[in-house]
Amino acid sequence: MTASQIVLGIDGGGTRTRCLAADLSGRVLGEGHGGPANALVVGRGRAVESIVQAARQALNTAGRTAEDVVAVCAGLAGAGQSRTQAELSAAIAAALGLPAAAPVQVVSDGRVALAGALQGGPGVILIAGTGSIAYGLDDAGQLSRAGGWGWVLGDEGSGFTIGRQALAAALAALDGTGAPTVLGERICAAWRLAQLTDAIPRVYADPSAARTEIAALVPHVAQAAAEGDAVADGILRQAGRDLANLAAALLRRMSLKQPLVATTGGVLEGVTAVRDELVRHLAGLMPAARVVESAGTPASGAVLMARRMLGGARG
Repeated sequence: MTASQIVLGIDGGGTRTRCLAADLSGRVLGEGHGGPANALVVGRGRAVESIVQAARQALNTAGRTAEDVVAVCAGLAGAGQSRTQAELSAAIAAALGLPAAAPVQVVSDGRVALAGALQGGPGVILIAGTGSIAYGLDDAGQLSRAGGWGWVLGDEGSGFTIGRQALAAALAALDGTGAPTVLGERICAAWRLAQLTDAIPRVYADPSAARTEIAALVPHVAQAAAEGDAVADGILRQAGRDLANLAAALLRRMSLKQPLVATTGGVLEGVTAVRDELVRHLAGLMPAARVVESAGTPASGAVLMARRMLGGARG
């Protein structure tokens, strides 16, 4: 090993990608950013482009090249299946031009978030950003997951689900089948629509692309709730309960002396009402569980896992 050698830790989500370049002791030397990296949503080609953009930026900032990389760990949204992981691993290595001896490990974004949040220790990470998932490591080193089935089949409590429910509630209010709410006005302002029904072609023209825009409505829902809109408040509280149910379902399947639940993602970090309801509801479902702040970021967890690939991490 030489002083110039580094590892790359990558956190690729449904909206953005972050890459850290770190030396073999874990000291971060550079950071880079890219676009969405969920290959199931944006396609493998675009996902790899986002990862490469973030990695090259991190390498440039660190003053290193691909030849200095000795290990890569990439935690990617939508990469929970072994076949997808293998395909992305090969594509990332080729696109970056890594040395043949440098291993590339692709895991789910939940796995690196768990490693970062609990510094490699046992417990559960609950992620609620554009999507949602609960990922856990028990005292015996066994991995488990709940949720993470994507925006069509799951993503309870996620930014996308909150935004979709806000749109649905606003349209129901417009029809007179739902309770009055200011959400229609807020959505029109956010999306610069002349009328709420203009949202329909915007969503259905390309539902996959609209997913990120829908998730970006979360701050507007939170603001409406803070100003007393009962419909918006109900949507956020339901999100908190759904996330608590996800964490509890996973905890029941795990053997943990200390059932810790760390949280991360834009929804849980940015919307107090959702996190407060999560804590309240989980206490009723699993009284022994304790919700804690994450000790580190998903990208730092990816660095930790990359170092462990080389036997270079401690603790």
